[in-house]
Amino acid sequence: MKTSPRCLLALTALFCGVASASDTLTPLKYNNPGLTVDLGVGLWAWPMPMDFDGDGDLDLVVNCPDKPYNGIYFFENATGDTAKNKMPVFKPGVRFSKGAQNVQVSYVDGKPVVMSPGNVHPDFLKTGIEKGEKLGPPVNVHMNKVRANMWRSVDYDGDGQQDLIVGVGDWTEYGWDNAYDENGRWMNGPLRGYVYVLRNKGTNEKPNYDKPQKVMATDRPVETFGWPSPNFADYDGDGDLDLLCGEFLDGFTYFENTGTRTKPKYALGRRLKAESGKYLTMDLEMITPTVIDWDKDGDFDIICGDEDGRVAFIENTGAFAEKAPVFKEPVYFQQEADNVKFGALVTPVGFDWDGDGDMDLICGNTAGYVAFIENLSGKGVEKPKWAAPVRLEAEGKVIRPMAGPNGSIQGPCEAKWGYTTQTVADWDGDGLPDLILNSILGKVLWYKNVGTRAKPKLAAGQPVVVEWEGSQPHLAYGWLRPEGDHKGLLTQWRTTPVAVDWNKDGLMDLVMLDQEGYLAFFERAKVGDQLVLKHPKRIFCADQKAPEPGLLDKAMEHLKVRNPVAMTPGEPLRLNAGIAGKSGRRKICIMDWDGDGQLDILLNSANANFLRQSSNADGKWFFTDMGLLSDANIEGHDVSPTTVDFNDDGIPDFVGGAEDGHLYYLRNPKAK
Repeated sequence: MKTSPRCLLALTALFCGVASASDTLTPLKYNNPGLTVDLGVGLWAWPMPMDFDGDGDLDLVVNCPDKPYNGIYFFENATGDTAKNKMPVFKPGVRFSKGAQNVQVSYVDGKPVVMSPGNVHPDFLKTGIEKGEKLGPPVNVHMNKVRANMWRSVDYDGDGQQDLIVGVGDWTEYGWDNAYDENGRWMNGPLRGYVYVLRNKGTNEKPNYDKPQKVMATDRPVETFGWPSPNFADYDGDGDLDLLCGEFLDGFTYFENTGTRTKPKYALGRRLKAESGKYLTMDLEMITPTVIDWDKDGDFDIICGDEDGRVAFIENTGAFAEKAPVFKEPVYFQQEADNVKFGALVTPVGFDWDGDGDMDLICGNTAGYVAFIENLSGKGVEKPKWAAPVRLEAEGKVIRPMAGPNGSIQGPCEAKWGYTTQTVADWDGDGLPDLILNSILGKVLWYKNVGTRAKPKLAAGQPVVVEWEGSQPHLAYGWLRPEGDHKGLLTQWRTTPVAVDWNKDGLMDLVMLDQEGYLAFFERAKVGDQLVLKHPKRIFCADQKAPEPGLLDKAMEHLKVRNPVAMTPGEPLRLNAGIAGKSGRRKICIMDWDGDGQLDILLNSANANFLRQSSNADGKWFFTDMGLLSDANIEGHDVSPTTVDFNDDGIPDFVGGAEDGHLYYLRNPKAK
């Protein structure tokens, strides 16, 4: 008797731990009334402060173009007038429209006007950007392809007609990656950010826009390091419009209008400073400033979005230094807690960090932080109550590896990213959980726990040392090479270092991608009183029988997975054959997913692919790709898988960290 495809799918789900197409991933909720956390959308925050609900106070509307959190969200200010309370606690965001890149707000006669490239959205308060009217000029006014394409409306020359301002980001000279010399100098050009004005030669009712012209600063174009987000306003109170810009990194540039209201003329840019005298910077990068008098004290403040979805208030002090306005340090807005979130591209690990018997979460993110998110409910609760994320420290300093000017293979525009991904395990066998961390740098570090089981305390990070057979193999790209005695592990960036006792000998091994993208086994051994990590071996292989494509993969061919699994029968698992910026990026979790007593692998994909251990022989372990865990696609960049057992039933359940910084939960089908 033949078995139908539907029955095969059900049998696969039952026996192999793959979810049926009806299963979905659900966001973890804080379940903690009264808790406040950083206000945030997903990856990329484009804030648009306005009185959205018409009650007379300023709310926050935030555009988010990512996946899966794409949308425009309304965060209600339920506190009241921002003149009396500059930092209201906002209600959780409510989605009311699709989101898109490069959506920004202008203020015309005190009313918000929202634009996207080439379009204005006059019905924004009702329909967001679902409906638009073309403005007339081409969507790209620049000579090259652009990434930033930021449209705003302003009466640039004081003639009473609203002109168009377009900020563009040009990557032509920058290229993308792998452009360092052997000393770590970037040999390509910079990002270039320009500001164009398209003067309105018609009327406000029937505009007729002139050809785009670059706004000049003395004898050269206004320029930023990409991503300019131009804001024209009278910052110095002399009656004309000055210019304030952001950039792809973290700072702000001010261009004073030394001309008049009707004949603007701009000075060379000055970097804005904070009260401390230091340069004014955001915590992360890809910043999107919008200028408005938020606290209604007569000067222009900045409401600025960060790449990780947070939004900050930057207060204008009213003071000037070196002919530029001085601002207070950014303060991030708070909201009533809703979905558990930690930055962007969050990388969760389920572990009882504080030794109280329930499963907590240790998470990394794009900014390079690592946080402890405490389970406040105790064991046996499937929907726990969570505390706000607390950033982990080592030697009293917040853990935050960052690329700096040359640590990212994709170049200096990624200076403030860290891309932390980690494992929690007792690395040195002293009974205390430690932290094993990789990042944008590809340098694997061990943070020893020198505290107690109930109160972990981490020492400074130290390299994970390997006893190489000969010199350490190095990456075939980039300029970074092993340091010192060459024993400290340097491998592919942004890929999980999994500390696990793979061979069940009581010693903690390391499993992760090697310098060529193969999944490698770094075996732990004891030599005298010392623990050593042996030269890696490629012992993880695809099943020797050519498998049928995963059943769920067949059923869901419409899903576009960024990192499909390529498995050659009998050959070592090469999870990423890409080089430079396309290398690494693999997020891995190792556990017994299907309860057969053998360790399996969950690998990032649209959610995660289940690589089931099918057999082992002659020092090799073989795996079959059973397909996706669920039909839900939460992948923008890579999803980071972990397993948890909140309900304490002894069966591992799935939590995936998505691009939007949220955590998505799925019960293991075996539990049903």
